[in-house]
Amino acid sequence: MTSTPSRIVSIDWLATHRDDPNVVVVDVRPEHHYRAGHISGARNVDIHPMKILDSDPAAIDRWVNAMQSVFRGLGITLDDHVVFYENISGTSAARGVWLMEALSIGHGSMLDGGLAAWHAAGHDLSTEPVDVAPSDLIVALNRNVFATAPDILSDLENATGARIVDTRNQVEWIQGTIPTSTHLEWSVHLDATGRFKPMEELRALYEALDLSPDKEICTFCASGYRAAHTWLVLTELGYENVRNYAPSWGEWHRRNDVPIERPR
Repeated sequence: MTSTPSRIVSIDWLATHRDDPNVVVVDVRPEHHYRAGHISGARNVDIHPMKILDSDPAAIDRWVNAMQSVFRGLGITLDDHVVFYENISGTSAARGVWLMEALSIGHGSMLDGGLAAWHAAGHDLSTEPVDVAPSDLIVALNRNVFATAPDILSDLENATGARIVDTRNQVEWIQGTIPTSTHLEWSVHLDATGRFKPMEELRALYEALDLSPDKEICTFCASGYRAAHTWLVLTELGYENVRNYAPSWGEWHRRNDVPIERPR
């Protein structure tokens, strides 16, 4: 199996390894964008609609089963190293990497800079469709990276010391957040070209918020995509205990059994 210790791979890395037998490239943009031009050989699935809306165990089971069908349809196996991309180093590609971990599938990475960087580096795009043979993949939810509303509520009630990171924008944050949350918008991870800033610069951002690698951290946003981006960055920085509250604020603000804080 061809793999890399990084969840973020460069244009040069993918250009060298995309024809390796166990490297699978997945374009996570809407189908009409994919058809207009994609990396040759890339498979396509629009990840954005694949939300989980609440923490109910039955809803989680249905979502896991649906995700299993999606990854089977992509022909993914447990031996694959899957590289996700979109136009930039965005939240849907990060969600793909998190899904690989959350569903216990294996190694996932995202392409730094996405399709824009690939094309800017002089690589051609293809409009040829890709035929994929479905796999018989079996997935299993990894609770170590998946948080629910009851998990967070328990942490708050028992004062476990777990830290919560709100990855939404400033307006969303001010309108209401989960109590004790630290706010850092996900987009600060990227430079003006849509690539990741240097890892040491990102490390300094989190250390300045007293978020060190020994902390237990839970990320959230509106629906778990921006939160997946922050999860990816933190795990890439060596944080070992990070969970994504995937239903996120879309669920939290609708519940009547959880507290809401409005920052000043």
